[in-house]
Amino acid sequence: MKEKRFYGICAAVLLAVGMTGCGSLSDTRKPQVTETLQPERATDEWTEEDAEPVWENAEADVTKEAEDFEMQASAAETASEVVLPETEEEAVSEAEYIALLRELPAGSIVDMSRISEEAVPTLFYAEYISETVFARIDGCSYQENENISLDELRYVRVLHMGFDGETHIGELIVNSKISTDILDIMQALYYAAYPIEQMVLVDAYGGDDDLSMAANNTSAFNYRNVPGTGRLSNHSYGLAIDINPLYNPYIRTASDGSVRCDPPEGEAFADRKQDFPYKIDHEDLCYKLFAAHGFRWGGDWKSVKDYQHFEKTQ
Repeated sequence: MKEKRFYGICAAVLLAVGMTGCGSLSDTRKPQVTETLQPERATDEWTEEDAEPVWENAEADVTKEAEDFEMQASAAETASEVVLPETEEEAVSEAEYIALLRELPAGSIVDMSRISEEAVPTLFYAEYISETVFARIDGCSYQENENISLDELRYVRVLHMGFDGETHIGELIVNSKISTDILDIMQALYYAAYPIEQMVLVDAYGGDDDLSMAANNTSAFNYRNVPGTGRLSNHSYGLAIDINPLYNPYIRTASDGSVRCDPPEGEAFADRKQDFPYKIDHEDLCYKLFAAHGFRWGGDWKSVKDYQHFEKTQ
């Protein structure tokens, strides 16, 4: 505290002799010397003798100011030890927190300690395509067409377990015909802590299916053709979904024996005889749930193998 007193005195002396510098600094400094102490004189001459009363008066005032500063510092230290009340975030009710989650973007982490077991199903829901969602997909995953209307699609929000072991908000757009199936399956996967790395609309990747797959993004609706054909994919109707596509790639073997892997980054997982995490096969829970709801799995196809893909036909 002696050190604080010393620096306080020095600062005040500088102020006393007119060295206040920038006004914004002198206005915020504590303690302050509010008056410049100078003896009256008829000329602009300045001598050491003139300076002596300035020092004496300033030292007296500074001593009081320093003592005040010492008292303020002591009070601040005491205040810092007081236990503060709950923050606004901690004080919100479960219903308010759930309402907040509905406004957060997909991918956000959910603090499940704030949600009762009974309330978890309320975070799995489907709704019509809102203006906000439409603004995100218009001209990207959704194109004006005569095959599928917005009224036939649903925006689905779910929870999923991420690769990081945290609960995340997921989003999909699917056909209204399968929205209930998707909600049931996703809820079962979540309760089983089945890991899905991310689940955001393909529009986050500019509607580019290759980029979405490379990022291991689980997605559904995307108005596009089957690669290499002029035929619409079932994704165009919201009737197909791709799960953890990086680890479950699309594999096509040409007549010359060459192999095409989509995404190319998933080539290390093309050999399905290997054992590795996040692999979908007939023993996998994801496969069993989709099969139980009447979906076909691309891993059972003959000409190609699409291990990420589950669909219902129209």
